[in-house]
Amino acid sequence: MARYSATDVARYMVNLCIEEKSPVSNLQVQKILYFCQQEYYVKTGTPLFDDDFQAWQYGPVIPEVYKVFSLFGGMKISRRVGETAVIDGGTRAIIGPVIRDKRGKYPWDLVEITHQPGSPWDIVFAGGAGNGCVIDKSLIFGNL
Repeated sequence: MARYSATDVARYMVNLCIEEKSPVSNLQVQKILYFCQQEYYVKTGTPLFDDDFQAWQYGPVIPEVYKVFSLFGGMKISRRVGETAVIDGGTRAIIGPVIRDKRGKYPWDLVEITHQPGSPWDIVFAGGAGNGCVIDKSLIFGNL
């Protein structure tokens, strides 16, 4: 079982981005979480968090995280949030570079990456038939 929840990681990410004067939107948070989950798995062989992504119209989404930041709409998240866990240094060393790299990308470019034909999102979303369905971790980790 993972040591963190997706919300723990998202809160850390949002605060890091604000501290480094590069705030992110809720859409970016969702996509960056997806890439962090993949990178962490590649480096450790275990998931960063146990929460499941769902296939939504604009890519993989963790509903609980979406709800936390939905009040910002499509705007950048401009205020720090309370952190529910302290992310350890080893984890920060893995996800920090992913966050810093992906936060500088245009949000719709991140969406495009997750929407590639044959991607886990594409397989589950299935042209809309799978909207809201869980993207099984075996799909996310299976092609790494």
